[in-house]
Amino acid sequence: MLRILFTALLVSICSSFAQEAQPEKLRVLILDGQNNHNWKETTRATRATLEACGRFTVKVATSPGKREDKAAWDAFLPDFDAFDVVLSNFNDGGQCLFSKRFRADFEEYVASGGGFVVVHAADNSSTDWPAYNRMIAVGGWGRRTPEHGKHLRFAEGAWTTDPAPDGASGSHGPVHAFAIETHEPKHPILAGLPERWMHAEDELYDSLRGPCEEVTVLASAFSGKTQRREPMAMTIEYEKGRVFHTPMGHVGAKDAVHCVGFQTVLARGTEWAATGKVTLTQPEGFPGEAKPSVIAPEKVKWPDPSGAR
Repeated sequence: MLRILFTALLVSICSSFAQEAQPEKLRVLILDGQNNHNWKETTRATRATLEACGRFTVKVATSPGKREDKAAWDAFLPDFDAFDVVLSNFNDGGQCLFSKRFRADFEEYVASGGGFVVVHAADNSSTDWPAYNRMIAVGGWGRRTPEHGKHLRFAEGAWTTDPAPDGASGSHGPVHAFAIETHEPKHPILAGLPERWMHAEDELYDSLRGPCEEVTVLASAFSGKTQRREPMAMTIEYEKGRVFHTPMGHVGAKDAVHCVGFQTVLARGTEWAATGKVTLTQPEGFPGEAKPSVIAPEKVKWPDPSGAR
C-alpha cells in the first residue's frame, strides 16, 4: 500500500515539475477579412508559424465581407482583453472601416499594455486613424501623403527622419531575395540570431512614412530601388503597449512566409509584443548569409519551449 502511495506521489511531483517547466501558452488574436493580398493564405501561414513553435494558441477574428454593411461593422467588436497580443493581417486600403467603438476599444487595449503585431500590408491600412499610425510608426499606400508623416532614414550609423515632401508614400520593386542586417543585436527579438541572413523572395517595402514616434529599427534591408536601407523589423512603444512591425511577409511570393528567418522573427516578435521578453530560441534551418532557407511552417523544427532561456 505504501509503495502504491509513494509511486502516486512521485508521479504527481513529476507532473507538477513538468507543468512548471512548460511556459503557459500566449493567446493570439489574428485580425483579417480585408486585404489587397490573399489574406486567407496569410492567416493560414501565420497561424501555422505561431502554433508550430509551441508558444501560442491562436484564434481568428474575420471582419465583415461587405464594406458597405455598416451594421455588421458596428457589431464587429472582438474581445481584445481576452488575448495577450493581437496580430493584424488586415488592410482596408486606408479608409478605416472599423467603427468608433472598435477603435476606442483597441486604443485602450494597446495603451493599457496589450501587444500588437503588424505584418506586411497591414501597414497600408487605416490611414485616417491617427492612433493606428502612431502604433505602426510608418505605413504605405492607402492615400498616404507627406502630410501623414516622415520617412525613416539610416545615415552615419543611426536612424533619423526625413520629411521628404516630394517623396513617395509606399513603394517596392520586383519580388526578390534580400539580405537582412541587424541594428540591435541585443534586443530580445534578435538576441542570439545571426546578424546578417538572407530572406527569401519577398516585396522589399520602401518609402514608408508616418509619425516615426517611439520607434526602434531592429533590422533593415538595402533597397536597390531607393539606394537606401529600409526598415524590415521595428518596435514601437505606444503608452504602456508594445508593438512589433515587420513589412516582410508578402504571401504572393510564397517563399516569403515559408522563410525560416521570417518565421523566427515573426514568432519572437509576437512573443515580445505579448510579454516584453523572448523565450523562443532559434529553430533548425535558420538561413545563412548567402542562401535563404525555405521550409513550410508546419515542418519547421523548434526547440522545446520548456527549454526556454
